[in-house]
Amino acid sequence: MTSPWCGALCGTVLALATTAAAAQSVKAHMEACTRWGHAGAEYGTRNSCDSPVVIRFMALGDQHVVEREVAPGAWFGSSADLSGGWMFTACPVGYAPNLRFAVENRNAILDSLYNCLPSRPGA
Repeated sequence: MTSPWCGALCGTVLALATTAAAAQSVKAHMEACTRWGHAGAEYGTRNSCDSPVVIRFMALGDQHVVEREVAPGAWFGSSADLSGGWMFTACPVGYAPNLRFAVENRNAILDSLYNCLPSRPGA
């Protein structure tokens, strides 16, 4: 039960605290950790950052999604047919893009217009 003196003030304070906590949970994407190119028959990237990243990758032709945690210095590669284009996201481990990783969001994803939110188990 809320104290009668608290009323709207407590509601405002609680809303501000919740908003601040949520804002602290948002992280920038980690695309700067990637430099894409060919290595043999694969097209991929090496994680150039000091922390692991989660890469979600899709060849737009078959729309098969590959998600993999990539350690610092490790290679992420794909031998998929990329003639129809491709897209990817890169987030810190434990985080996922704030946009659904799907073809309908490809323009925003290709333009890097996403942030990373804490992953939800089972989501």
